[in-house]
Amino acid sequence: MSSEKMALAVLKRGLASMHIDEERVYHKTKLLLKIYRDVVWCIEDRVCEIEAEYYAMGGNRLAEALYYLDDYDPNINKKDLEEKLCSLLKSKWLIEIVDKALLKIKNYPDYGDLYFNILYKQYIVKYRYSEKEIIESLNCERTTFYKRKKEAINLMGLAIWGYVIPALRDIWQTECELNTN
Repeated sequence: MSSEKMALAVLKRGLASMHIDEERVYHKTKLLLKIYRDVVWCIEDRVCEIEAEYYAMGGNRLAEALYYLDDYDPNINKKDLEEKLCSLLKSKWLIEIVDKALLKIKNYPDYGDLYFNILYKQYIVKYRYSEKEIIESLNCERTTFYKRKKEAINLMGLAIWGYVIPALRDIWQTECELNTN
């Protein structure tokens, strides 16, 4: 069996062993990757806005500003502040999840670097490469590119829903238990 077919078989077994529907995860992962660049752009702007508001009040640390706003400023709409911060945290978690999954993919033994480069150039970099540019930079055939791209997205799904999210869920649960004790 060629290493190409073995890599795909290992990937499919990994998805099946975790009871992950390959087709559903593929589409969810592709959607997640498509919004990633916009989320990063949006969160950068939002953080800059919040920091600018804070520095205008004469502060120098964001954490201090949040405590001040929460405890002392009667004019602040606490619900609005809470919604902004929750939105920022959700975006930060999305970025963290994708980044951790990308690192896992980069270290994947079969085609890890290739999968990483495809995903990075297609979905992650600020100015996206065209598929033609990616194919040229990777020095591969068009059919090989599309096959590897699908495998990369499937592997990303496995990394996200099979490894990264469960690991983060365990960490968050442990932190919650420590905070309640």
